[in-house]
Amino acid sequence: MNKIIAVALIAVFICSCSAVDSKEQGKSNWKPEMDQPSELASIMRSLNDEALIRKKSLENGELSQANSKLIFKMITAEPTEPHMVGPAFAPHTEAFIASYGQLNTATDVAAQIDAHNNLVKSCVACHMNFCQGPIPRIEKLYVNI
Repeated sequence: MNKIIAVALIAVFICSCSAVDSKEQGKSNWKPEMDQPSELASIMRSLNDEALIRKKSLENGELSQANSKLIFKMITAEPTEPHMVGPAFAPHTEAFIASYGQLNTATDVAAQIDAHNNLVKSCVACHMNFCQGPIPRIEKLYVNI
């Protein structure tokens, strides 16, 4: 009788261990569902990454090539919230595109730093009107030499 009880307890123990393992496996494969950034936010994040690389190059005294094709998609890109794009958005975007174009016309590092900083100013100006949250992050893009 004791042997039967011992075998039953061992069987219960083994089953409980394997049940915990399957629960743990389920938890390790779980990934949270996160909101995906809007098309406009994705473009701006890419441009921010590019600007960080350009900032580092300029701080090292090197000219940087600006070649993003994303800037032209900004005008029609879907924002995170519809109210984030208003009548002033298109003029801000056009000013940004013009500033961006000046990056490639700069013939020396000092001129490109001015163009880069003007581009950052245009970002801040737009974000003052529409989405102020990223302004501190944008302001870190200024090249101070």
